[in-house]
Amino acid sequence: MKIIQLTILFLIFSFTINAQEKKQTEPIKVEANQNTKTIYVLGGIASVITKEDLAFAKIYNLKFHDFGCLAPANFEFYESKNDLVFDFLNKTYGKKWQKEMKPNAMGFDKWKKK
Repeated sequence: MKIIQLTILFLIFSFTINAQEKKQTEPIKVEANQNTKTIYVLGGIASVITKEDLAFAKIYNLKFHDFGCLAPANFEFYESKNDLVFDFLNKTYGKKWQKEMKPNAMGFDKWKKK
């Protein structure tokens, strides 16, 4: 009887873990045609987006997406989307925006080193 209960619990637990992961199979879509660009950030239990970040987003016509305490399974996908937005900001506004950018934006440090 305990073996059946453990098997059922294991199946339920396995399903919930796999249900949270969504694999990215589509190619990355360039956001150049969108009016508002999205920057993806890693947060925690509480939101990491501050008033200063909202002011930054308003100035540069952006929005932030906070993943909260669950990091996405396809981390590289969101880093590459952020790279596109960072390139756009550099082309449009020069380098002044980099001093105001959140350090926890996904891939920002890697992008700066390029």
